[in-house]
Amino acid sequence: MPRPSLLAATTLLAAACSNSTVPGADAPPPPQVDAAVDAAVGGLVINEIAAAGDPVDWFELVNTGTTPIDLTGLVFIDSGDPADAAPLSAATLAPGAYHVELVDDAGAGFKLGGDEELSILRLSDGGLVATVDWNEGDSPAGGSFARIPDGHGPFMTVVTDTQGQAND
Repeated sequence: MPRPSLLAATTLLAAACSNSTVPGADAPPPPQVDAAVDAAVGGLVINEIAAAGDPVDWFELVNTGTTPIDLTGLVFIDSGDPADAAPLSAATLAPGAYHVELVDDAGAGFKLGGDEELSILRLSDGGLVATVDWNEGDSPAGGSFARIPDGHGPFMTVVTDTQGQAND
């Protein structure tokens, strides 16, 4: 027969592991992500942002994966309300290909700000595909906030944008 202190510790451990005594144990499981959709956009990254674009703001996506990526069903949003997300232009990006999306009040319904964030979401469930956040001055007029090296590196401020081209 176990000693009383060991028995008490075992009972306490069993109670702590029981779903009936763990706070939040009755919460529903997190939503399941559609693995096929995630795999289809897995290589899509935000590569460059011109938040002080001339004449309009823009951002660049690049397919860093090995299969084409269909942009249908993807939307983009700044730090505003997700209900205001704008659809990406219809395109299919081959591996290594770039896509430049113009962002202005007429098309997207908003512009990018100096201290902002940009997210690409799946329209079907709002799942996050890619996101980037920048501070005031990170994306200057005539320049951009770009990944160096292209497609994989950290974001850096560059004085001359490279819209639709490699950043390195």
